[in-house]
Amino acid sequence: GLVSHLSPRSCTVESMTSLSLPQRPPPTAAFLTMHFMLKDAMTTLRTTGYSIVALAMRVKYSELSDLKTLTLFAIDDESIFLEGGGSHAYVAELGFHILPNRLLTAADLISLPRGTALPTMEPGRDLVVTSSGDGGPVAPTRINYVKVKRFDLVRNQRIVVHGLSTPFRHVDCHGL
Repeated sequence: GLVSHLSPRSCTVESMTSLSLPQRPPPTAAFLTMHFMLKDAMTTLRTTGYSIVALAMRVKYSELSDLKTLTLFAIDDESIFLEGGGSHAYVAELGFHILPNRLLTAADLISLPRGTALPTMEPGRDLVVTSSGDGGPVAPTRINYVKVKRFDLVRNQRIVVHGLSTPFRHVDCHGL
């Protein structure tokens, strides 16, 4: 049989074409820090009865990892599954329970005056401080008329999580 000759160009590595992918820039220190802080928050939430919130954070991970800081208002697993607990609404509207690029600790929340608007990840949908107090049974802090049940569930360099009794509802802040 006949053996076809190879082209001299087929053996020259420089002239062969190859698939080249664009170089991705290495992750920045800020991105890595947020990655570890999110991981820490999700682990803590999973082990303290807030596993649905941890799962929802995992679903929204790409959006959350782009933030510098965040404050999240969480519902515990037991409350989510109670009749009227709003599980579907809470998970679907997680962004309405997140304050992007804002780190509000218990002391910060308690000191906010009534009527303070808090922008969320949902454009045009703000939370509103409807009663400010020390968080005790006599003077609970309420946001959108929902009681903040537990302060500082998670608190690290970039993330603060507070526990709620029920999911937030939309509030007309003009009436405050």
